[in-house]
Amino acid sequence: MKNTILAVLLTVTAVICMTGFTANAATTTVFEGHNVTVLDKTAPAVNMRGREGDPNTMCFVSADGKEIGSISYRDYNAIIQKNKKTVHVAGGGTLCVPPDGRGSWHEWFADEFNKLRGLHVGSRKNAVATDTAKKTREYRQELIRLVNLEREKAGLLPYIVNDKCMEYSQIRAKELVTSYTHTRPDGTNAGYEIITGAYSPENAVSKWMKSDGHRAAILNVNRVYVGAGCHITSNGTMYFQMYFERDPEVYANTLILG
Repeated sequence: MKNTILAVLLTVTAVICMTGFTANAATTTVFEGHNVTVLDKTAPAVNMRGREGDPNTMCFVSADGKEIGSISYRDYNAIIQKNKKTVHVAGGGTLCVPPDGRGSWHEWFADEFNKLRGLHVGSRKNAVATDTAKKTREYRQELIRLVNLEREKAGLLPYIVNDKCMEYSQIRAKELVTSYTHTRPDGTNAGYEIITGAYSPENAVSKWMKSDGHRAAILNVNRVYVGAGCHITSNGTMYFQMYFERDPEVYANTLILG
Protein backbone atom coordinates (compact mmCIF):
# COMPACT_ATOMS: atom_id res chain seq x y z
CA MET A 1 0.00 0.00 0.00
CA LYS A 2 1.22 3.51 -0.81
CA ASN A 3 0.32 4.77 2.65
CA THR A 4 2.47 2.05 4.19
CA ILE A 5 5.46 3.30 2.20
CA LEU A 6 4.88 6.94 3.15
CA ALA A 7 4.01 6.44 6.80
CA VAL A 8 6.60 4.18 8.36
CA LEU A 9 6.22 3.30 11.99
CA LEU A 10 9.51 3.52 13.84
CA THR A 11 10.00 1.60 17.05
CA VAL A 12 13.05 3.36 18.44
CA THR A 13 14.70 0.40 20.11
CA ALA A 14 16.74 -0.95 17.19
CA VAL A 15 18.45 0.10 13.99
CA ILE A 16 15.70 0.49 11.39
CA CYS A 17 16.20 1.51 7.75
CA MET A 18 13.39 2.84 5.60
CA THR A 19 13.84 4.48 2.22
CA GLY A 20 17.27 5.79 3.15
CA PHE A 21 16.34 6.81 6.68
CA THR A 22 18.10 5.25 9.66
CA ALA A 23 17.09 5.48 13.32
CA ASN A 24 19.98 4.33 15.46
CA ALA A 25 19.32 3.18 19.03
CA ALA A 26 22.93 4.00 19.86
CA THR A 27 21.95 7.64 19.48
CA THR A 28 19.97 8.45 22.61
CA THR A 29 16.60 10.01 21.91
CA VAL A 30 13.65 10.73 24.15
CA PHE A 31 11.55 8.49 21.89
CA GLU A 32 13.42 5.30 22.81
CA GLY A 33 10.85 2.61 23.55
CA HIS A 34 8.02 4.60 21.96
CA ASN A 35 6.38 4.42 18.54
CA VAL A 36 6.85 7.39 16.23
CA THR A 37 5.28 7.72 12.76
CA VAL A 38 7.50 9.54 10.25
CA LEU A 39 5.82 10.96 7.14
CA ASP A 40 8.68 13.20 6.01
CA LYS A 41 12.37 12.56 6.58
CA THR A 42 13.75 16.01 5.74
CA ALA A 43 11.28 18.81 6.53
CA PRO A 44 12.13 20.35 9.94
CA ALA A 45 9.40 20.15 12.54
CA VAL A 46 8.63 23.53 14.09
CA ASN A 47 5.77 22.66 16.43
CA MET A 48 3.18 20.10 17.53
CA ARG A 49 -0.60 20.01 17.61
CA GLY A 50 -3.37 17.58 18.35
CA ARG A 51 -4.74 15.83 15.28
CA GLU A 52 -8.16 17.19 14.36
CA GLY A 53 -10.86 14.67 15.22
CA ASP A 54 -8.37 12.37 16.94
CA PRO A 55 -7.73 13.26 20.61
CA ASN A 56 -5.35 10.31 20.97
CA THR A 57 -2.70 11.54 18.54
CA MET A 58 -0.17 14.38 18.62
CA CYS A 59 1.28 15.54 15.30
CA PHE A 60 4.62 17.07 14.39
CA VAL A 61 4.14 19.93 11.91
CA SER A 62 6.41 21.77 9.49
CA ALA A 63 6.59 25.53 8.95
CA ASP A 64 3.84 25.35 6.32
CA GLY A 65 1.51 23.58 8.75
CA LYS A 66 1.74 20.10 7.23
CA GLU A 67 1.78 16.99 9.39
CA ILE A 68 5.18 15.32 9.00
CA GLY A 69 4.96 12.79 11.83
CA SER A 70 2.99 11.75 14.87
CA ILE A 71 3.03 10.04 18.23
CA SER A 72 0.23 8.76 20.43
CA TYR A 73 -0.94 11.05 23.20
CA ARG A 74 -0.16 8.24 25.65
CA ASP A 75 3.49 8.14 24.53
CA TYR A 76 3.61 11.93 24.39
CA ASN A 77 2.50 12.16 28.01
CA ALA A 78 4.83 9.35 29.11
CA ILE A 79 7.82 11.20 27.62
CA ILE A 80 6.80 14.38 29.43
CA GLN A 81 6.53 12.57 32.75
CA LYS A 82 9.97 11.01 32.28
CA ASN A 83 11.74 14.21 31.20
CA LYS A 84 9.90 17.01 33.00
CA LYS A 85 11.70 19.53 35.16
CA THR A 86 9.81 21.11 38.05
CA VAL A 87 10.37 24.81 38.64
CA HIS A 88 8.96 27.02 41.37
CA VAL A 89 6.99 30.12 40.42
CA ALA A 90 5.85 33.21 42.28
CA GLY A 91 3.12 32.52 44.81
CA GLY A 92 4.46 29.14 45.82
CA GLY A 93 3.26 27.17 42.80
CA THR A 94 5.23 24.90 40.49
CA LEU A 95 5.42 24.30 36.76
CA CYS A 96 6.54 21.26 34.80
CA VAL A 97 8.78 22.40 31.95
CA PRO A 98 11.06 20.63 29.44
CA PRO A 99 14.46 19.53 30.75
CA ASP A 100 16.21 22.47 29.07
CA GLY A 101 13.98 24.88 31.01
CA ARG A 102 12.18 26.43 28.02
CA GLY A 103 8.48 27.20 28.29
CA SER A 104 7.18 25.23 25.30
CA TRP A 105 6.87 21.46 25.35
CA HIS A 106 5.78 21.46 21.72
CA GLU A 107 8.94 23.21 20.54
CA TRP A 108 11.03 20.82 22.63
CA PHE A 109 9.31 17.81 21.07
CA ALA A 110 9.82 19.30 17.60
CA ASP A 111 13.55 19.63 18.27
CA GLU A 112 13.70 16.04 19.52
CA PHE A 113 11.81 14.78 16.46
CA ASN A 114 14.31 16.59 14.24
CA LYS A 115 17.16 15.02 16.19
CA LEU A 116 15.60 11.57 15.73
CA ARG A 117 15.61 12.05 11.94
CA GLY A 118 19.20 13.23 11.89
CA LEU A 119 18.48 16.91 11.23
CA HIS A 120 20.85 19.48 12.71
CA VAL A 121 20.12 21.09 16.07
CA GLY A 122 19.09 24.48 14.72
CA SER A 123 16.79 23.17 11.99
CA ARG A 124 13.57 24.18 13.78
CA LYS A 125 14.73 27.74 14.44
CA ASN A 126 16.03 28.08 10.90
CA ALA A 127 12.73 26.84 9.46
CA VAL A 128 10.78 29.28 11.64
CA ALA A 129 13.06 32.16 10.61
CA THR A 130 12.74 31.28 6.92
CA ASP A 131 8.95 31.02 7.15
CA THR A 132 8.74 34.32 9.05
CA ALA A 133 10.86 36.10 6.43
CA LYS A 134 8.65 34.70 3.64
CA LYS A 135 5.45 35.79 5.38
CA THR A 136 6.89 39.24 6.06
CA ARG A 137 7.64 39.79 2.36
CA GLU A 138 4.22 38.52 1.30
CA TYR A 139 2.33 40.53 3.92
CA ARG A 140 4.06 43.79 2.99
CA GLN A 141 3.06 43.36 -0.64
CA GLU A 142 -0.47 42.40 0.36
CA LEU A 143 -0.85 45.58 2.44
CA ILE A 144 0.00 47.66 -0.62
CA ARG A 145 -2.35 45.68 -2.86
CA LEU A 146 -5.26 46.06 -0.44
CA VAL A 147 -4.69 49.76 0.17
CA ASN A 148 -4.50 50.46 -3.57
CA LEU A 149 -7.70 48.48 -4.00
CA GLU A 150 -9.41 50.85 -1.56
CA ARG A 151 -8.05 53.82 -3.51
CA GLU A 152 -9.34 52.32 -6.75
CA LYS A 153 -12.81 51.99 -5.19
CA ALA A 154 -12.64 55.69 -4.32
CA GLY A 155 -11.62 56.65 -7.85
CA LEU A 156 -8.05 57.53 -6.88
CA LEU A 157 -4.73 56.63 -8.49
CA PRO A 158 -2.79 53.83 -6.78
CA TYR A 159 0.16 54.61 -4.55
CA ILE A 160 3.58 54.08 -6.12
CA VAL A 161 5.89 51.76 -4.21
CA ASN A 162 9.16 53.46 -3.30
CA ASP A 163 12.29 51.69 -2.04
CA LYS A 164 13.10 54.40 0.53
CA CYS A 165 9.55 54.29 1.88
CA MET A 166 9.69 50.48 2.03
CA GLU A 167 12.97 50.58 3.93
CA TYR A 168 11.67 53.12 6.42
CA SER A 169 8.37 51.26 6.90
CA GLN A 170 10.16 48.05 7.84
CA ILE A 171 12.32 49.93 10.35
CA ARG A 172 9.17 51.44 11.86
CA ALA A 173 7.33 48.11 12.03
CA LYS A 174 10.15 46.70 14.16
CA GLU A 175 10.16 49.82 16.35
CA LEU A 176 6.48 49.30 17.20
CA VAL A 177 7.43 46.39 19.47
CA THR A 178 9.03 48.79 21.94
CA SER A 179 7.23 52.03 21.05
CA TYR A 180 3.67 51.53 19.83
CA THR A 181 3.02 55.19 19.11
CA HIS A 182 3.67 57.67 16.31
CA THR A 183 6.75 58.77 18.23
CA ARG A 184 9.91 56.82 17.47
CA PRO A 185 12.04 55.29 20.25
CA ASP A 186 14.47 58.21 19.95
CA GLY A 187 11.64 60.67 20.63
CA THR A 188 11.27 62.01 17.08
CA ASN A 189 8.05 62.10 15.06
CA ALA A 190 7.47 59.09 12.83
CA GLY A 191 6.07 61.05 9.90
CA TYR A 192 2.87 60.49 7.92
CA GLU A 193 2.15 56.89 8.82
CA ILE A 194 -0.55 54.50 9.98
CA ILE A 195 0.14 51.62 12.37
CA THR A 196 -1.71 48.71 13.92
CA GLY A 197 -1.37 45.34 15.53
CA ALA A 198 -3.39 42.74 13.59
CA TYR A 199 -3.49 39.07 12.70
CA SER A 200 -3.32 39.53 8.91
CA PRO A 201 -2.93 42.23 6.25
CA GLU A 202 -6.67 42.00 5.58
CA ASN A 203 -7.44 42.55 9.24
CA ALA A 204 -5.03 45.53 9.38
CA VAL A 205 -6.54 47.31 6.36
CA SER A 206 -10.07 46.56 7.56
CA LYS A 207 -9.29 48.22 10.91
CA TRP A 208 -7.74 51.22 9.20
CA MET A 209 -10.68 51.73 6.86
CA LYS A 210 -13.08 51.77 9.83
CA SER A 211 -11.14 54.63 11.42
CA ASP A 212 -11.74 58.13 10.04
CA GLY A 213 -8.14 59.24 10.52
CA HIS A 214 -6.56 56.13 9.04
CA ARG A 215 -9.05 56.04 6.17
CA ALA A 216 -8.20 59.65 5.34
CA ALA A 217 -4.50 58.76 5.22
CA ILE A 218 -5.11 55.84 2.86
CA LEU A 219 -7.30 57.98 0.57
CA ASN A 220 -5.12 61.11 0.73
CA VAL A 221 -4.98 62.75 -2.72
CA ASN A 222 -1.77 64.64 -1.93
CA ARG A 223 0.41 61.62 -1.21
CA VAL A 224 1.99 59.72 -4.08
CA TYR A 225 4.45 57.15 -2.72
CA VAL A 226 4.01 54.33 -0.22
CA GLY A 227 5.99 51.94 1.92
CA ALA A 228 4.70 48.97 3.92
CA GLY A 229 6.22 47.27 6.93
CA CYS A 230 5.45 44.09 8.81
CA HIS A 231 7.18 42.69 11.86
CA ILE A 232 6.36 39.26 13.29
CA THR A 233 7.65 38.59 16.81
CA SER A 234 8.84 35.21 18.10
CA ASN A 235 5.44 34.60 19.73
CA GLY A 236 3.57 35.34 16.50
CA THR A 237 2.39 38.89 17.30
CA MET A 238 2.26 41.00 14.14
CA TYR A 239 2.76 44.73 13.70
CA PHE A 240 1.87 46.53 10.47
CA GLN A 241 2.91 49.99 9.29
CA MET A 242 2.38 52.04 6.15
CA TYR A 243 4.15 55.27 5.29
CA PHE A 244 2.88 57.78 2.72
CA GLU A 245 5.07 60.42 1.12
CA ARG A 246 5.23 63.19 -1.51
CA ASP A 247 9.02 63.36 -1.85
CA PRO A 248 10.61 60.17 -0.44
CA GLU A 249 14.11 61.02 -1.59
CA VAL A 250 14.08 63.93 0.86
CA TYR A 251 11.81 63.00 3.74
CA ALA A 252 11.91 59.19 3.89
CA ASN A 253 15.68 59.16 3.52
CA THR A 254 16.00 61.63 6.38
CA LEU A 255 13.84 59.41 8.59
CA ILE A 256 15.92 56.33 7.72
CA LEU A 257 19.14 58.10 8.58
CA GLY A 258 17.61 59.47 11.78
